[in-house]
Amino acid sequence: MAWRFKASKYKNAAPIVPKPEACIRDICVGSYQTYGNNICASAAFMAFNWEHVGSSMAVLPLDDCGRKSKTMPLLHAHSDTITDMEFSPFHDGLLLTGSQDSLVKVWHIPPEGLKESLSTPECTLSQKQRRVENVGFHPVADGLIHVASGHELALWDLTKQKEAFVNKDHSEVIQSTSWKKDGRLLVTSCKDKKVRVIDPRAASPVLNVANSHQNIKDSRVVWLGDQDRILTTGFDAARLRQIMIRDVRNLSQTQKTLELDCSTGILMPLFDADTNMLFLAGKGDTTILYMELTDREPYLIEGLRHSGEQTKGACLVPKRALRVMEGEVNRVLQLAGSSVVPIMYQVPRKSYRDYHADLYPDTSGCVTHLSAPMWLDNQDCPVPVISLHPDANNSTQVHRGNLDDVVQAILSMPTIKKTDNKKPTTPATEECMKPIVRPTPPPAEPQDEDRIDFVNVKDLIKGMEKQKNKEFAKSTDFPKEANGFHKKIDNGHENGLDRKSDDEKTDISEKPEKIIERIEKIQTPTEKPEKIFEQTVGEKTENVDDLIDTVVEKVENVEISIEKLEKTVEKSESIDSTESSLSRSNSYVNGVPVQVPKPLPRSSISEAGSMEEQLTEAPKPKPRTTTAGSGYKPRLGPKPFSASQGNEEFSFDKVFSVPVVPGMTKSDSATSPLSGPTAGTPISSSTPVTKQSSEEKDKSLSPTSDVEIPHHKEEYTNGKSDTSLEEEVNSSDSGYIPKTPSTADRRKLFENTDGNQSFADRRRAYEMRSVSVAVESDTPPSPAPLRRRDSLKSRKSPDREDKRASVPNVTTKRTSTVFGKVSKFRHLKGTPGHKSVQVENIKNISRQISGECNGFYANGVRCAVPVSGGGGRVAVIELPLGATPGARAPPSHPAALHAPALLHPAPLQDWAFDPFRAERLLVACDDGQVREWIIPDGGLQESTNEPARTFSAHPDKIYIVRFHPTASDVLTTAAHDLTVKIWDLSVDPPTAAITLTGHTEQIFALDWSPCGEYLATVCKDGLVRIYQPRASAAPLRSGPGPAGSRGARVVWALHATHLVVTGFDKVSERQILLYKASDLSAPVCTVGLDVSPAILQTHLDHDSGTLFLTGRGDSTIYCYEVTCEPPFLCALSHHRCASLHQGIAFLHKNLVAVEKVEFARALRLTNGNIEPLSFTVPRIKSELFQDDLFPPTLVTWEAWQSGADWLAGKHVAPRTFSLQPPGMEPLSAHTASPVGRDSRERPVPAAAKPKPDLVRAHMPLDPKEKQDSIMKSMSAKVTMNLKLEQDSMEGVDEAEWDQ
Repeated sequence: MAWRFKASKYKNAAPIVPKPEACIRDICVGSYQTYGNNICASAAFMAFNWEHVGSSMAVLPLDDCGRKSKTMPLLHAHSDTITDMEFSPFHDGLLLTGSQDSLVKVWHIPPEGLKESLSTPECTLSQKQRRVENVGFHPVADGLIHVASGHELALWDLTKQKEAFVNKDHSEVIQSTSWKKDGRLLVTSCKDKKVRVIDPRAASPVLNVANSHQNIKDSRVVWLGDQDRILTTGFDAARLRQIMIRDVRNLSQTQKTLELDCSTGILMPLFDADTNMLFLAGKGDTTILYMELTDREPYLIEGLRHSGEQTKGACLVPKRALRVMEGEVNRVLQLAGSSVVPIMYQVPRKSYRDYHADLYPDTSGCVTHLSAPMWLDNQDCPVPVISLHPDANNSTQVHRGNLDDVVQAILSMPTIKKTDNKKPTTPATEECMKPIVRPTPPPAEPQDEDRIDFVNVKDLIKGMEKQKNKEFAKSTDFPKEANGFHKKIDNGHENGLDRKSDDEKTDISEKPEKIIERIEKIQTPTEKPEKIFEQTVGEKTENVDDLIDTVVEKVENVEISIEKLEKTVEKSESIDSTESSLSRSNSYVNGVPVQVPKPLPRSSISEAGSMEEQLTEAPKPKPRTTTAGSGYKPRLGPKPFSASQGNEEFSFDKVFSVPVVPGMTKSDSATSPLSGPTAGTPISSSTPVTKQSSEEKDKSLSPTSDVEIPHHKEEYTNGKSDTSLEEEVNSSDSGYIPKTPSTADRRKLFENTDGNQSFADRRRAYEMRSVSVAVESDTPPSPAPLRRRDSLKSRKSPDREDKRASVPNVTTKRTSTVFGKVSKFRHLKGTPGHKSVQVENIKNISRQISGECNGFYANGVRCAVPVSGGGGRVAVIELPLGATPGARAPPSHPAALHAPALLHPAPLQDWAFDPFRAERLLVACDDGQVREWIIPDGGLQESTNEPARTFSAHPDKIYIVRFHPTASDVLTTAAHDLTVKIWDLSVDPPTAAITLTGHTEQIFALDWSPCGEYLATVCKDGLVRIYQPRASAAPLRSGPGPAGSRGARVVWALHATHLVVTGFDKVSERQILLYKASDLSAPVCTVGLDVSPAILQTHLDHDSGTLFLTGRGDSTIYCYEVTCEPPFLCALSHHRCASLHQGIAFLHKNLVAVEKVEFARALRLTNGNIEPLSFTVPRIKSELFQDDLFPPTLVTWEAWQSGADWLAGKHVAPRTFSLQPPGMEPLSAHTASPVGRDSRERPVPAAAKPKPDLVRAHMPLDPKEKQDSIMKSMSAKVTMNLKLEQDSMEGVDEAEWDQ
């Protein structure tokens, strides 16, 4: 049982995780229900699933790191989730993928990587409408792949692109497959709880079947190299995770069964056959297990675990890509939710300056001599092994061109003959099999600086004392070659260094028995030491000490030779490297054998400098370093707190902010590196329109911004309660700029202080003085207080009361009641449609859409809904009869509705219906393509992926697509390239007639003016821009928009004289801003709504001025009336829905029911339903046409002119349409003169007015009384309508009670 005490070389292999900077970060990875590992790697690249759908892949260099952009080139592989992927073992750029869309594709990655997105495969193999579960390359035969789809296992020959083998013996879905290392047998695990050993070339392919894990959940299998054993992972009947090891010769019995825990994620086994290292990464786990496999009990020996991020997938890096000079024996790529972490497993060694051959056995190379046709013809040939020694130069990447080049190289392989022992070569592999040319030895007389490698002080002194040895060295004729190892000493004598003379030199080709006999003779001498020394060195000596030193050195050199010779006997192919190491084992300095220097330890005296300095100075510590190109460094614990390495001098004041010293000038006080310029410093800007000052910004953010406030008084904002000063300090718009003086500057403040005064007294004086200055100054001195500026004073101080009195107090009382204005739409009412006109139970509605898209679009006939699935899918649903006047479809069945969809190969970004053609739908995708779909009459009957036409609009992602409101065949697109293009769709292919520029960041939204003359945009750079596209490509004017950068919307209002912008402020509060189109420098009104992450989508009814606002995931539709007079935005009755909605789409005005006093109609998309929503105004005489609510409306459902005429610059008069139904009389014709309470009241004569109080007139008014008097005087000047609504009520119609 001595094997139990034999320590493994990999027992202490430790996982080393690099710093975040060395990982791949900011990637988009979803959770995929597949049987694959979701990531794979070759010696050149790594590939993993991208985004939530997983139909695309990211292919990056293996050593890549850093943050990744969402717009980087991708591999758009399939239209559905990619289930499995693998790189070829013989071509680092050949990638195989399988997907749920029943297709298997082969891709070629160029040696330089993906410079642009790739969507064209080398070949496509179909699996007959069955979901592909596993794909992989044959480990030995080049050009042979296996595919597991459904219940079938197939082998494909890539040279013919045909199936070479199909097995249908599985009764359930195949979950995992694995080849034996020699490529003869294959093992599968199936959902029927069984494992099968298959020989595809046998008459009966299934050789053995056995029961496996007793749970139908996911299971994995891996063949343990060349052994006759397999390892499976899965779940038992109690849902505990299991590991089983089986011998295929007795498959029914398990060698080892290990139960771990009850976690739900399947364990992905990653096995290295060269080192017997097994890594188990569970999906969803944060721990990666490392175990070492043995051939006897306990079979599995657990090593060090790695704990980190949650695992989405994992794979091993090929051995050719390891950093062998750092002791890296394996590398695991862990795919996390937003990063790829390379985990290096390193075996601890004292030094990594030499190659540790015992850690790296020969591994399978990248060249094979067996092709797919040969293997199918029952020929076998193992893959030649290679050495990982750096001198072998086997760590290079292998690129063999595209698939056609690979197929030609495979077909040109010569047939292997059984009697031919010589390995065949092919043109494709000839370059890889060339012998390694070793560098020639240096010349006999090199330069001095190249010939002094190392000088041993002890040997140098010994050589100087022995004159006889020096004469002996001069008289002895050493060979000139000396294995290419020469040295020159400072005394000017030149010696060829060889470990022995020619007659005593050990011959490597000599038999091992003779070598051992000579070594034993030296180690156990029977003669006197003087004679031995004479025989070995060639000179007699009487100095016993020198004799002992020489003999000891001789024995050490012989032991080194034994180690080298043992390796030579084991590995005949590494003779050259062994000779080189033997030649360096001994050398002569002045005739004395000297030990060749060993690798430097952590401390050494071999520092640069003179010999005297080396003898006198103390040993200096030498840090343990790695190669310069390495991304891994051993973790030696946290570093102590130290100054930064920059040019700035470190100071304690730059870490901790200290209040500014009062009474000092700006030049005397130091500025914090985190603080910006002072308030008086002008700030330059590259944008044409700069942000407003802090006073203007605060004014625009206040609900009372319509009231003029004197600039010499500090502004009081009543819209938000108790806004902390810390937010204003941290914001860039605040006037407060923190200052951080240095310690020396603060010390100067107290230089004139009495020396007897204690430090506590001086500190107390400093604090008192700071408070006094804070009261008098305009800006607070320190960022420490968390209250308003004016809250530093007393709550009831006169100054504070005066400041409150200078601003009108805004109460919850409606402004309209103060000024006498009452909105006609104040009591609007939203009513959902009946169940019979709703579309119910829609399945798989997608929520993964961009923030720039509204997510739901409709016209009077049909609507377009995003559904989940591979790529981008838009379901087109016909509206049932009664939902709108234009709907014609029968009512939907109450069962689940799987609507036919329009299939796209790339994720959706935005789509829009043509307002003038109900059958035309244009969809913009992530790939920069715009696809035009024509919906047939009667609706879409089945899903399709063939659009009417497709054109490339932008080189990258398209954010927004909109039609022109008045001209036909004019489309507007905004994309990631920061341009807005206007397209003429009347020509084929469509052309970009106008390109608008000027944006510096992502475009959030755009909107055409109702007449189609102007275009407004809101951008992530915080600016609102107005364009006149037919006049100039540059913006007409621009101004600051919402402060937040999470998203925004814009819409024209009040006959294109104003703009309504919705967005976020700096504390993520949703805001509504109203701008004058002629002046965008500041909003005329700002209303804060609430705090919510959903972007407010806008719709404005231009006839009534009613603004509808709602967000995705909200249940409330906010309603406001937009006016051109204060208060500009009047709140109306908000509509609260019974459930949350995903989107809302308003219809044209010609589809409203005027007879029901309906002034707006919309369709609301909920979690699974589409319900009509009607907005009405309660009126008594509803049988009359309410002409005060329905003025002539602009025609938006018919084109005013053609797109060619509009692009040519022609102008057309606005088209209006009367909504009055035939035979319905207007309300104005039946309205009598109002006789109310105000008409019956008699006016008060002037003589009856009370006399003024002269005494009270000369007394100063209280601020509150002064405010009340101003409000009364303003109300008196306005004509007030005191008539109440109940005065003219006639009662409720009897028909309404039945409703």
